[in-house]
Amino acid sequence: MFVEKPGEDFTALKLISGPYASIVYKYGNVGFRPENEKTPDGALPMVFDYTIIENNVMADTDSQEFINHIGDILVVLLDEKMKEKELDGKN
Repeated sequence: MFVEKPGEDFTALKLISGPYASIVYKYGNVGFRPENEKTPDGALPMVFDYTIIENNVMADTDSQEFINHIGDILVVLLDEKMKEKELDGKN
């Protein structure tokens, strides 16, 4: 779920289910690892920054499990954005 706070100039995401429900965070810089760090299947690992805005459940937001979780969400969001651009003819 996307959330906004009055007076702020960014949109954040709020997790609404699972072990991280109620955590609010935003993404920072997003990119890919260098070409020489490709995975065996030829993919470039994605890297991103994030900022925790609210963590009322006191979850470990530095854990690899959490990072993988929000990384998976980021992939879905980027995929949806690319599909929107294709539909709009903005390739």
